[in-house]
Amino acid sequence: MLRIDRALTGPYWVAIDRRELTRPFCRSCRRSHFSPQVVCPWCQSADWSYEPSSGRGSVYSYTTIHRPPHPGFIAPYVVADIEMEEGWRLFSWITNCEPVNVSIGMNVKVLFAPGAEGELLPVFEPAEFAS
Repeated sequence: MLRIDRALTGPYWVAIDRRELTRPFCRSCRRSHFSPQVVCPWCQSADWSYEPSSGRGSVYSYTTIHRPPHPGFIAPYVVADIEMEEGWRLFSWITNCEPVNVSIGMNVKVLFAPGAEGELLPVFEPAEFAS
């Protein structure tokens, strides 16, 4: 796959293939960020690495997609902005939940599902835990 050959994002995708969620973590300011960037968006340090994530977070915002961009997606489905326990956010989709049952603040946990072309992607499902 081409995606694991990319110097900046390769380690992220290698971890995904192992079913592990990681995030860029800055050693200078001790903050997490996403997406991977050459320098930390908070302090501009280049001293960051991929660190494990708990895989737990909550729905910050979401929208329901009724007209998918690719025939591999079954609509309707929910795309959400997930706020992770470590203080970073990423966009993904919510699975194992009817779109009408998704809500802002809902606790979610990561799982890994094949994307439109068969590659593993981090997706989220409802979870029972205190955030």
